[in-house]
Amino acid sequence: MAIQGLWPITSLLVGIAATYAAGLPLSLGVAFSILVSLVTVRKMGYSFKQQFQFGWAGVQQTKPVLSILFLIGLLIPLLMVGGTIPALIYYGLSVVNVDYLLILSFLLASAISSILGTSMGTLSTIGLPLIGIAHAAGVPLGMVAGALISGAMVGERFSPISSSRLLTMNTVELSGAKAASRMNVAAMVAVIFTGCLFLMLDALRGNAGATDMIATYQRLLKEQLDVSLPMLFPIAFLLLLFLFRLRAVTALMGGIAVSAGSALMQPSVDLHSLLSAILDGYALHSGTALDEMVHGKGIGAVLQILVLIIFAGFLNGILNKANLVEPIITRLMGKSASRSALVGKTVLLSLVVVMIGCNQTIPILLVGATLLERYRAQPNGSWLLGRTLLDSALLMPVLVPWNGLAMVMAVTLGVSTVESLPYLLFPILLPILTILFTKHFVPMQKEAASAA
Repeated sequence: MAIQGLWPITSLLVGIAATYAAGLPLSLGVAFSILVSLVTVRKMGYSFKQQFQFGWAGVQQTKPVLSILFLIGLLIPLLMVGGTIPALIYYGLSVVNVDYLLILSFLLASAISSILGTSMGTLSTIGLPLIGIAHAAGVPLGMVAGALISGAMVGERFSPISSSRLLTMNTVELSGAKAASRMNVAAMVAVIFTGCLFLMLDALRGNAGATDMIATYQRLLKEQLDVSLPMLFPIAFLLLLFLFRLRAVTALMGGIAVSAGSALMQPSVDLHSLLSAILDGYALHSGTALDEMVHGKGIGAVLQILVLIIFAGFLNGILNKANLVEPIITRLMGKSASRSALVGKTVLLSLVVVMIGCNQTIPILLVGATLLERYRAQPNGSWLLGRTLLDSALLMPVLVPWNGLAMVMAVTLGVSTVESLPYLLFPILLPILTILFTKHFVPMQKEAASAA
């Protein structure tokens, strides 16, 4: 069965690579893998009808990601047409020292994500204006997007109210603040290293934020959009909803309603222009340098990404229900002579499952459930597995361009995952550090003592 499971996985990687190289939609690569999977699983005795039921169950698991992506596709043009994002950029240019924009973006995103417990809440509130500031200051957008996403994932990793962190702890059947707090040594070192690297990049990129350039953009923003403090209300309201721990879908719907009302209060905005911005995106058409900065894609541009997530969910449903992935994990793990080797293999397998899966949840559940008993044979095994999943499977989805979480972040910031990938320093560094730290920073007491 493990050999059979390699065909769909190989076809997925080949299909993605081929479509990306040819400049075609990635959904075509996933569709190719679906066809290979249908044939492979049919030979295992499952009818096509059963497989479509499996696939539909997988699509159902993607509903939260689809909902959030759709709502963000509505929110961004509303924040643009209502002047909220331009106002945030205008005032942000006055208070943010753009010579240190990378480290500031990382620290701000880390702090807000740790408070909110959600990376998407962080990026949808402070991410867009900081990207706009980067554009005005001439800072590469991929760098700033990498800093923002890295900071947002710090909160996902550390926040006690992070849903992905709580899911990880539940999967390894471990609870208690004491057990959780001792999982943070490698992660804290990764945060420090990441901050130092972004500070170094700020120093190396030179004087990107020239005063005359910033003053020019501020003048143009004031002339073309007549920015004012009341325009900031929709984003402040959205941030408040996240602070009250509302679900992401509920908070985004509230933000959309307030943003639409605020936009319609602008003299230059009517219902037709509002609907046009939602469907086709927003463009300023001022004939100035602002046109490249003040724009937002509409819901039409998001549809292609929605199709990709649906296809990925369908494929994942077939692979999971036909039990093709779990035997591969078990077989590839083999026998590990040391804890470091065990953790290293788990990190690599987490990356493979992230590449196959379509969201952040599936890798945590699948790898955690499959390896829990194997880890329990180790001293303090649940603790070790929990830390490994927090430091790898939880973070790695942002590194895979066709993963749902990465696509939502790319749409939110308007920067592709490929462009920001070299600067996703925290998700890249932490899995490496957690392997290196295993030998010296894993307590050897019994399992029961760890969970106390």
